[in-house]
Amino acid sequence: MTRRQVLIVGVIVGGLVCMAVRETGAAEWSAEPSMAVKGEYNSNLTLSSIPGEVWGHWMSPSVRFAGSTERLEVSGKAAADFVTYYGDQNRSLTNLYFPLTVRYTSERDVFGLDGGFTRDNTLMSELRQTGAVLSFTQRNMLSVSPSWTRTVTENLSLQVGYQFANATYENGSRLGLFDYDLHGGNLGASYKPTERDTVQLTGSYSKVDIPDNGLKIGNTGAALSFTHAFSESTSGTVFGGPKFLDQTLTVGSTSLADKQIIWAFGGSIGTKWEDAQASLDASRDVNVSGLGVLLRTDRLGAAASKDVTENVTVSLAGAVYLVQAVPVQGTGGIQIAETRVITVSPAVTWKLAQWWTLEAAYTYADRQIDANDDRSHGHSMFLRLTYIVPKLSFSR
Repeated sequence: MTRRQVLIVGVIVGGLVCMAVRETGAAEWSAEPSMAVKGEYNSNLTLSSIPGEVWGHWMSPSVRFAGSTERLEVSGKAAADFVTYYGDQNRSLTNLYFPLTVRYTSERDVFGLDGGFTRDNTLMSELRQTGAVLSFTQRNMLSVSPSWTRTVTENLSLQVGYQFANATYENGSRLGLFDYDLHGGNLGASYKPTERDTVQLTGSYSKVDIPDNGLKIGNTGAALSFTHAFSESTSGTVFGGPKFLDQTLTVGSTSLADKQIIWAFGGSIGTKWEDAQASLDASRDVNVSGLGVLLRTDRLGAAASKDVTENVTVSLAGAVYLVQAVPVQGTGGIQIAETRVITVSPAVTWKLAQWWTLEAAYTYADRQIDANDDRSHGHSMFLRLTYIVPKLSFSR
């Protein structure tokens, strides 16, 4: 984490804490510390043809916090993973998580701020977002997303927002990964024609700058979404719209430009019962990645869980990704063959006592690159014991 990132995060967090402290009136604050220890085995850590069998142990302290006054709500978490791997890869790493959410509500307006700092590895959140398996290294991600929602009528509201993200990769130049900055904005309207239906129209623009490979990406899009509540426990959403991509690649004194249109769309449905829940989602989207190129990701995912007893819950989650690069046409630049990734993860969670939880999980992952029929798979499993300290709370 660079000094610049530390300064930005410190200013944001400090400013929000000052807002919370200065907000007069009754305030309620709470903190929920926890400690988890995990043992892990993975037969192919990097999902590649290069051997990657490892054993590992994790120690994960964290504390969730929340505070609220009459108008202001603040919530977040400070957490870390201290990880050590043995086997084909001997290495130690530290993951850090500092998400933060702030909401300030007036009679007709809601001002929000979402963001924070995350230090994780490329086989965690970036794999889940894009479906791309990158070189195994640490990624620092700083994000800030302020927003404003204005209630016009009982059924109509307007939203405006801004997004900033900065991603840096440890040893990125050696591993073929590229740092990038993202700036974006969105403007939308949400309308509720009935108590069970919501229609939302959103326009957006984002600009991605990847200075190390000379690529600049403009993304202008529009999306229409519809959400319907079939019942109190079941709801579904569908959305879709075009994205107009304007990419410019500069190499030396030469600049090459390319414009494309990609349709982004998807849908999800979820339901809950007294002792179970299930969800299904599918989507196509365009994401920036550390590979220094846009990725088009088609994703199909499903998840289900059931309480077998008051203390035992079983779950199953799976996802299929189809990933393809969206390069600047005719440049001969970065080309990534279409890649398919499949993951399946059953898990069991036991509540051993009021403050103790034990979780066991297994994951099967399969990756296939179509161009050269390169296929690899891996098996991983872990056992995690978590102790949650009784919630600490106070009012003033």
